[in-house]
Amino acid sequence: MQQPYALIIEDDPKLGTIFQTALQQAEFDTDLDEDGNHYRAFLDARRPDLVILDLHLPYAFGGDILTDIRAKYPDTVVAVVTADFIKAKTLTGQADHILIKPVSVASLLRLAESIRKTL
Repeated sequence: MQQPYALIIEDDPKLGTIFQTALQQAEFDTDLDEDGNHYRAFLDARRPDLVILDLHLPYAFGGDILTDIRAKYPDTVVAVVTADFIKAKTLTGQADHILIKPVSVASLLRLAESIRKTL
């Protein structure tokens, strides 16, 4: 059986590495898009079970990426991760989870475990 797959779209290299390491410990295959410029290639290659999505990226706005993900994979779990609480509130109903930075590894692991249980 194939491991669940998580796509992380996060431009902070330290956070991206932390998120990726935590999800790998939760037995997810992972890819990391560090600037919002490569997510389409990752989405074309494999349907993610989970997307960790930063809103403010150098080459894209997370809200637009969320729209793309919902159009292609409406059942994928999307967790928006941001420090912009006001902007995050505008995505209520579109994102499955909104995590306000700083995000604890424990909360990320709980989310990963809940997704694993549904697969």
